[in-house]
Amino acid sequence: MVSNDPAGPSRPTPSVFLSYASEDREVAVVLRDALPDFGLEVWYDESALTGGDAWDQKIRRQIRECDFFMPLISANTEARPEGYFRREWRFAVERTLDMADDHTFLLPVVIDATPEAGARVPEKFLAVQWLRVPGGRPTPALEALCRRLVAGDTETPQPRKAREKPDVRRAASRTPDYPQFPRQEAGGGAVYALQVVGWTLQSVWTFFTRLPKWVQILLYLWLFIALLAKCNSPARHHAEISHQPDVEKTAAIRHA
Repeated sequence: MVSNDPAGPSRPTPSVFLSYASEDREVAVVLRDALPDFGLEVWYDESALTGGDAWDQKIRRQIRECDFFMPLISANTEARPEGYFRREWRFAVERTLDMADDHTFLLPVVIDATPEAGARVPEKFLAVQWLRVPGGRPTPALEALCRRLVAGDTETPQPRKAREKPDVRRAASRTPDYPQFPRQEAGGGAVYALQVVGWTLQSVWTFFTRLPKWVQILLYLWLFIALLAKCNSPARHHAEISHQPDVEKTAAIRHA
């Protein structure tokens, strides 16, 4: 498309694919009519499409080429273990495999009171923010989202918990685990005793490493002072023994 605007070519209208159960067709029509007011082109599979392989191929192509995918989640989708809309959901999820994790593509919309917890949806749907649009009537949150996407902001900020998970895993990897208690085997009494001693030492060391740093420092200082006192004790005892004959000589001279 060539634009006559001297400021440059106009941005193409982003397209959104509406996926819904047949029981929710009326709600889907309400959304179909509202989304163009927010700057989105709606792709919508209804009577204009003929059945058979040609219809299936066109749906696949539209999901493969659309900018955003909006599944309508409701009590009707929850009640149906099968339906073509579930195939559409699977097509959309497969396409996200080639996308960056922070790129916005899936736009799940709940059109009734269906809870998010335990919903019968692909796991990928649960990784993004859901919008509640009761009856398909647009809300300020839906309009704000559409305006942002039309403006080209398609980066999805990761939740705080998701950013903290790697740090939690790294912290967990730095925390040592207690060793497994050895099993006694027949005829291995001496070996078993050595293994128990080794297990005890490893458990004590693991417990020590889990103590706060200031406690470890105090224990190190206490051990250093104890060793220093132990080293000075033999020297003091030796001095007392060597000094004893002098005391006896002095006492004998005094007595004489």
